[in-house]
Amino acid sequence: MGNCLKRNQTQLQQNQQCPKCLMVFLAQSSALQYQQHVTNCRVRQIQNPPAQLRNVQVGDVVIEPNHHQNPNPNPNPNPRTTPHYIQEDFQNRKQKYYWCKELLPGSKIKYKWNKKLTPPMPAANVSEMLALPWVQIKNSEFPIKQTWFRLQLEKKRIPWQQGAETLSVNKESFLMTTLNMYKEINWHKEVKVHIDGDKVLDAGGLLREWANLIMKEIIHPESGMFQIADCDDVSYKINSEADTDEHIIDCFKLLGIVVGKCIFERIPLNIYFDRSIIKHIIGQPIFLEDIYYYDRQLYQSWDFLVNNKFEADDLSEYFVVYRQSKRDYYELKQGGQNIQLDMDNCQDYVNLCIEYYTYLSVKPFLTAFLSSLYSIIPKQLLSLLEPLELEMILYGTPFIDINDWRDNTDYKGAYYRTHQTIQWFWEILEQLDQFNLAKFLQFCTGSTRTPVEGFRKLESNRGNCSKFCVESVPFTKASPYPKAHTCFNRLELPMYETREDIEQHLKAVIQADLDGQFGME
Repeated sequence: MGNCLKRNQTQLQQNQQCPKCLMVFLAQSSALQYQQHVTNCRVRQIQNPPAQLRNVQVGDVVIEPNHHQNPNPNPNPNPRTTPHYIQEDFQNRKQKYYWCKELLPGSKIKYKWNKKLTPPMPAANVSEMLALPWVQIKNSEFPIKQTWFRLQLEKKRIPWQQGAETLSVNKESFLMTTLNMYKEINWHKEVKVHIDGDKVLDAGGLLREWANLIMKEIIHPESGMFQIADCDDVSYKINSEADTDEHIIDCFKLLGIVVGKCIFERIPLNIYFDRSIIKHIIGQPIFLEDIYYYDRQLYQSWDFLVNNKFEADDLSEYFVVYRQSKRDYYELKQGGQNIQLDMDNCQDYVNLCIEYYTYLSVKPFLTAFLSSLYSIIPKQLLSLLEPLELEMILYGTPFIDINDWRDNTDYKGAYYRTHQTIQWFWEILEQLDQFNLAKFLQFCTGSTRTPVEGFRKLESNRGNCSKFCVESVPFTKASPYPKAHTCFNRLELPMYETREDIEQHLKAVIQADLDGQFGME
């Protein structure tokens, strides 16, 4: 870790010009930024021919024209097609199920996961679906909302036939190289991650792994940007005491890009945000019950205040909040240090505290995060969703259904469902706990989670449905371990002769540290 707090001190000693696009970097500019730009240009040269040069100076660097803008307002690309994962919603009429996160009856806090029957689409095809009014969709069940939501996002996608963006990153400075390049990327295009010095080609799997690693590095306690929320689930809230310098703000902007791209590409996140962040994303007000997932002690304290009666002398609080980093008091309202809490104003006090803790104290960080997120996913579209529905889209399911996994697996080569090695394979997976199942799923697919529709909705790149597949390969002493192709959700499983052999090699893979291991392809 630590990259988030470091700045590149190496500077160019003289003006440098990119040999591919002729972009000029002035002396004293970041040498690392120049090197990464040149690398990116080399990889992207075939896909994106250089535009006519028009230098514009911003600070200490001369930037190239905006390559995101199409010089031809009426291009003639290959016709846009509806992705397979959406076509399946209209074409496959057999009964399907999905996992739904719902509040318990009578509770505003506690929820449970229910397996529900997927309702039929209220339209016969994509065109009719898109024509449905927003209000009707808003009041529909989640699967209908999600399909309409995805169709609207697909209208923003730039078809892969028009070229892909390449994000070149360095393993040794993963976060910094991403920070130096992410603003150059058009995130509505297909984005391929290129690891410097690595021959692995990205067909979707590396993007999932890149997103996971970026989020882990930004969320890591050493970055000082987030804190673990005091609640039942392991989730993260923005640290109001974080530095407000340009580097940290840029990290929050990058986080918004990562979350937006994951929503856009249907990549489940491996990290939870607290409920206040979820509500900010969809533009809903934050209430006392939401604080339960932000800080349980604050929730219990404020809940006690507004739901109990007190004598005048029982309360010694004032309309102020103590700020640890500044060692001062923040007035929740003008003259707050002289306004004592009583039975008549305690609700007002709690409301102002909620606004301060979840918005005012983190405003620069939240603004940076949301502005980047909305550049990929429009706020109006996100406002279609309720908090639990957005969490279902962001995180998928927090558990792995081994029966669903087995039922939605294909086999290639010598393997088939009742093959002895395959029977051993599933017997071993059935014995694993959820933590190790998630690690193995990450090894196979690049993600620790599945969509709420389960394994039938696993995808490769470009929206193609791609079920988990086990393919047979010969067992050799030179290559005894399973090999994963995360871009295609495919596992190459050697044809082991005994159950002990397969168990030994599967567990070795599961126990390995998979973060940053981009060589699984």
